[in-house]
Amino acid sequence: MRKIRASPKGPEFIKYLHEFVSESIGEKGLNVLLSMGDGATDEIIEQKTKYKIAEIRSLLNHLHSYGFVEYTREKNMQNGWFTYTWKSNRDRSMQNFLMIKKKEVERLRSGISSEEGAVFYKCTKGCSRMNFDFAMEHKFRCPTCTKDLKYLDNKEELKRAEIRIKAIQKILESKSALATIENGFSPKI
Repeated sequence: MRKIRASPKGPEFIKYLHEFVSESIGEKGLNVLLSMGDGATDEIIEQKTKYKIAEIRSLLNHLHSYGFVEYTREKNMQNGWFTYTWKSNRDRSMQNFLMIKKKEVERLRSGISSEEGAVFYKCTKGCSRMNFDFAMEHKFRCPTCTKDLKYLDNKEELKRAEIRIKAIQKILESKSALATIENGFSPKI
C-alpha cells in the first residue's frame, strides 16, 4: 500500500485538523481524504490509495458522518447506476474541530473543578479510584478486589489538565483559525 499522507500546508492549525481527522477516522481515513484532491470518485481514490473499494466506501461514509467530506450524485441513464463524486468539506471540518475542542476544554474545566480540594484514594492493584467518603464507607478497601486503598495525590493530573487546556486555548485563539472561518479561506486538507 502506498502512503498518501503529506505534511499539512497552510496555517499551523491545519496540522491540528489533520490530527483530528486521523484521531476520528484513522490514518486510512486521512489518506482517503488527502487522495481526493478537488474531487474524486471512489474508483479514483482506489487507484491512488490501493485500498479495497468496500473499505474506501466505508471510510467515505465515516468521513461524511463527521462532516469531513461531501458528495454529488449523478445517475447514468444507460445503466441506472449512480456515480458519487467526493470532495473535502473544509469549512465544516474546521467548525467540527473547533466545536469538539471547545467541548474538551469545558470537560477538562469541569473535571478540574470537581477534583480541586477533593481527596481521592486508589486501589493498590489499580481496580478503582474513589473519593474519601466512598473509601471510608468501604473501610479503605477496594470493593472489587478487597486490597487496601492508598491516598492519591491528584496534583499532577490537575497540572496536566491545565496544560492541555492552555494548549487547546492556543489553538482556539489562533488568529489564523479565526481568520480562516471568517474570511472563507479554504486550505487544502
